[in-house]
Amino acid sequence: MSLLAVPIIAVLALFLVLLTSIFLFVYINKLKSKIEILNVQMQSTCLQVDELQIVNSKLQHEFDEMAGNNEKRIAENEQVSKQLEHRIRSLQHQAIEQQQLITQWQESQGQDKFYNRAFKLAAKGADIEEIMSECELPRAEVEMLLSVYMQRARSK
Repeated sequence: MSLLAVPIIAVLALFLVLLTSIFLFVYINKLKSKIEILNVQMQSTCLQVDELQIVNSKLQHEFDEMAGNNEKRIAENEQVSKQLEHRIRSLQHQAIEQQQLITQWQESQGQDKFYNRAFKLAAKGADIEEIMSECELPRAEVEMLLSVYMQRARSK
C-alpha cells in the first residue's frame, strides 16, 4: 500500500464517522421531537382522563341522589296506593249498602203504589172486583182498603 493510500483511507474513515455522526444526530433529534409530541399527547390524554373521572364522579353522585329520591317516591306511592285501596273498598261497601237501601225503598214503593192506586179507584167509585184486577191485590186487602177509605171519607 502506498503512503498516499493510508491518509485517503483515514480521511474516508473520518468522513464515514462524520457522516454517521450527522445521520445519528439527525435521527436522534427526530426521535426527541417524536418523544416530545408523545409526551404532549400523553399529558393531554391524562388531563382528559382526569376530566372524565371528575364527570364520572359527579354523574355517580347524581345517580345516587336520584336512586334515593326514587326509593322515597316508591315508598310514598305504595303508601298512597294502600290508602286508595282502602278508600275504594270503603266506597264499594257504601255503594253496596246504598244499593240495598234503594232496593228496599223501591220494593216498599211498589206496594205503596198499588195501595195509592186502590185509594184513587175507590175515590172514583170503583167496586171491589175492579180494584182487585187493576191493582193486583187480594180481595181481603181491597176490602180492608175500602173500609179505611170509607172511614176517612165519613170523618172529613
